[in-house]
Amino acid sequence: MPIAYAIRCYSCESVYEASCGENFRIENHFKYDCAFIAPPRFLENELSNKNATACLKRVFRENGVSKFVRGCYFGEVNETDIGCKLDPTLTSVQNASCHVCDNENFCNAADALATRETWKLPAIGLLFAATVQLLQRAGGQRDV
Repeated sequence: MPIAYAIRCYSCESVYEASCGENFRIENHFKYDCAFIAPPRFLENELSNKNATACLKRVFRENGVSKFVRGCYFGEVNETDIGCKLDPTLTSVQNASCHVCDNENFCNAADALATRETWKLPAIGLLFAATVQLLQRAGGQRDV
């Protein structure tokens, strides 16, 4: 019997969990296997595939306040017009952004996490350049 594996995503709402907001902090209880998550009811009739296909990080504004939702994404990954729709009953909410990713499990963490790690590559490059210079100087002193 073949076993199907779905993508795993963080699933939380900043309204209920402060650590789900802009300054995302990973919590084990945020981790969900999307194989066990049903699509939102308001999307069910528009989806040809009822299985989650990716992860979602949505930012929306309600009464001028930004709120964050992370979860499983349903729909075509490259055509987000259906999967990124907001529940039509939420009349005071405006969609600010909808980021969909399917490149790896838990890819819907905060962009800030990736940004915090960007210092590593330049630091490694500088360390490598400094090491090369030291080795060249050490080698040059032996030749004298």
